[in-house]
Amino acid sequence: MAIPWEDKVRDRNPKQLTIFVAPTLNKPWRRAFDDALNTFNQLSQDNRLGVTLVAPENAAKPDPNGDGGADVHFDMGKGDITFSALGQDFQIKNFPATGMHGKTQLLHSRVANQGERIRKAFVYVPQTPMVTAQMAVGRGKFKDVQREVGHGIKHFIAAHELIHVCGLDNSDHTKYGPDADLFIEQPQPFSGDFNKPDDDRLVLHNPATPQPQVLAPPIFLKKAVADMIRDNWK
Repeated sequence: MAIPWEDKVRDRNPKQLTIFVAPTLNKPWRRAFDDALNTFNQLSQDNRLGVTLVAPENAAKPDPNGDGGADVHFDMGKGDITFSALGQDFQIKNFPATGMHGKTQLLHSRVANQGERIRKAFVYVPQTPMVTAQMAVGRGKFKDVQREVGHGIKHFIAAHELIHVCGLDNSDHTKYGPDADLFIEQPQPFSGDFNKPDDDRLVLHNPATPQPQVLAPPIFLKKAVADMIRDNWK
């Protein structure tokens, strides 16, 4: 179930969340984040979501002991991840470095006269997401080899986590099939050749022939998820 941000955030004009991008984020992931940020803001405009995201160069990291700093921290990670915010220590355990999913920790608590509200969000994407791809080993011969995913899948993973930042949790995910979109629970990787990572895509739906597979990118939102975000930011 979606959780609103605290009123002092939702009452901003314009309604905007500020993101601190950690300097430890590598160049491929920074490119994916930048594209995901643009994608989210375009989706917000197209669907009138009521919130946009910014990542100014001078954004300060969230204050470990209080309310100061950016609303959102964005980084990559693996294994056991620890961070501090709002005067507390937090841990994400056993985060897979090679997985296809990020992790968004929404830090929420009861706020006086408001109810349960989000106060900060911490986003981690997998350090080196991997996919199985076919590599040519001779004329007409191929073998399956693991390699890092291409930009398209990283772009999707980062954009998916930005939907969580809006206040949606795992119970709000769409399912693999005709209703799937950016907020799909479990997309299926569809790799390009070993030497063509930019051909990598995610399969959202595999309908009966003659209908084509639904692949992402391109990235899109369907009405159900757009409605949840919009309602959460009214």
